Amino acid sequence: MIGIAILAPALLATQAAAPVAVPAPPETVAEFLAQADALLAAGNEAAATSPQADAIRSALQQAAMAYRASLAEAVQRGAPPASCPPPPGQAQLSLGDITELFRAFPDANRPMPVTTAFALVMTLRFPCPTPP
Repeated sequence: MIGIAILAPALLATQAAAPVAVPAPPETVAEFLAQADALLAAGNEAAATSPQADAIRSALQQAAMAYRASLAEAVQRGAPPASCPPPPGQAQLSLGDITELFRAFPDANRPMPVTTAFALVMTLRFPCPTPP
């Protein structure tokens, strides 16, 4: 009887400390859309705080940083940039916007890496002004 009283708090403590399975960030457009669809099915409140949402946000942040780095490299080489997005944080693209833009990709292009797809979206969404 004493053993149960002592074990119960210990069992609860080990359950509380158990690692939460964090999904891997999506690497392709197909994986991104599958994870986004799973979030939509979970509902808005669950989606906003889930580890899956964090994984998707992380993948997009990594893609954005890679894209900004490629733009900076083009400028260093003296090449024209692929696009002219607003400064970081001002692009006004939500997760829903990106999801819908990725959803427009044909099935044949959905194995495309998220970084490549993000760069393509940015190039189409923020073209550089043509010189007069």
